[in-house]
Amino acid sequence: MTMLKSGRARIVFSQFQYRSFTQCSARYRLSPFTRRLFNLPTPPRAPSQKHDSLNSYISYAQRTGLPENSTTYVGTHYEYTVLQTLRRFAFDLHRVGGRDDAGTDLVGTWHLPERDQALRVIVQCKALKTKLGPNLVRELDGAFRHSPVGWRTSDKLGILISPREATKGVRDAISKSSYPLLWMMIERDGVLRQALWNGKAEDIGLTALGVETQYGGHSSQPALKEIIFTWDGEPLPDMDKVEGEMSKLEAQWLAAWECQDMSESGKVELLEKVQAMFPDATDGMPLIVQGRGIER
Repeated sequence: MTMLKSGRARIVFSQFQYRSFTQCSARYRLSPFTRRLFNLPTPPRAPSQKHDSLNSYISYAQRTGLPENSTTYVGTHYEYTVLQTLRRFAFDLHRVGGRDDAGTDLVGTWHLPERDQALRVIVQCKALKTKLGPNLVRELDGAFRHSPVGWRTSDKLGILISPREATKGVRDAISKSSYPLLWMMIERDGVLRQALWNGKAEDIGLTALGVETQYGGHSSQPALKEIIFTWDGEPLPDMDKVEGEMSKLEAQWLAAWECQDMSESGKVELLEKVQAMFPDATDGMPLIVQGRGIER
């Protein structure tokens, strides 16, 4: 790992050789109540109702005869690949698009340890074959300033992702940016090869974030290397585990308020009453212990 410094800004850099991509399990959608309970933003409307994952997009492209070498196929396939890859590191991401997307491809949350709230993130994916320049960082700065509703907060991270390695110009631009930024090199098959971030990212609470090389493969093959994200030296959990913990806490909340059998709208209405009673709570979870004593 090489540490690059430019004034206050610090960039963490690591890279590794190729390995095959292992798919994560399919994600499930969090309900409106769950999002309200954990203070998670509602994703903007998806750009397509015909696919919402890498597998469903591949099936859609095959049904419609979309050429695999077309710009549309390559770009969309890469966005879903990134979405699936980052789920391994506690990212919950959603594709967005449209005329008013300000260049943003994915939005979501990063569920890091020791944070009261999940960190909002906006992501640009650049599936380019050409050499990358600092203009991409300026585009990300623009997307940061014009984030979708629900992501218009100062406590968020801008992420730029490409299958190409960051050039010196890109690294310098990230270092000098006035916004918290993270760069990742992710191969088209989902292998994470490089990660770097600036000092502004550490200013919003990412000082414990790190990267680590890990090895895999079979005894009959050379050792395969990849990098993973760590927190205080420990690997980050994947999003499946995060959602499992959220499900347990949600069940505790519902049991505390004796509303397990309520409809989705009824749960949301009750949560609004609870939050009105305890306006200083950052989300619904600290209110588990208050579980009886509100007229429903």
